[in-house]
Amino acid sequence: MGRSLRAACCTWLLLTSWACGGPSPTTPAATPPAPNPGLSCGVERWFVKTLADQDAAAVSLSDVTAISIHDLDALPSHCEAGPDRRSYPEEFRVFEIFGRVIFVAREDDHDYHVVLEDPDDTTSSVVTELADTMCSGAAMSPHLAALRTVEGMFASVLNGAAPTSLVGAMVRIRGVGFYDFDHNQRGRSKNCIELHPIVFISR
Repeated sequence: MGRSLRAACCTWLLLTSWACGGPSPTTPAATPPAPNPGLSCGVERWFVKTLADQDAAAVSLSDVTAISIHDLDALPSHCEAGPDRRSYPEEFRVFEIFGRVIFVAREDDHDYHVVLEDPDDTTSSVVTELADTMCSGAAMSPHLAALRTVEGMFASVLNGAAPTSLVGAMVRIRGVGFYDFDHNQRGRSKNCIELHPIVFISR
């Protein structure tokens, strides 16, 4: 058999085997897209702030301590903040407070900064922060469902009005204890504790 005829036969046999379910050329497997960690929004102690640090799963959102803002401000002071992980007992606890809103603003890191004062002691105030679940941190939190739920609660509390309409309103908030460093933030508590992030809000 001539060389050209043998080549033609081999080609015919190869095509026939593919048509009959024989070996086929391999196609490289598609590479799955990398998970989207969310937008880059904040920096200092960011994963602690957004309940996405390595100890976040140890925080029980159902174990709530009701406390006045005055008494919250009287807890140990840590205005030097700490490393990018939970460092103090209060940072593993959820506190519930009731107070008057005296300031609301959306910050550069996308969080809503909501300051409450104690209705029985106007010298006591505390910063609370609503995390944006589109941001890196909250988007990766083991408590992401709860953080998304509280975004809906915040929208319900606003009822279509601007966030600044909350100023003067009495609200109930639950949030995870968090010590921020003193950077002259508006409404800073005496001991630099905040409720960050908020996990419940109602009027």
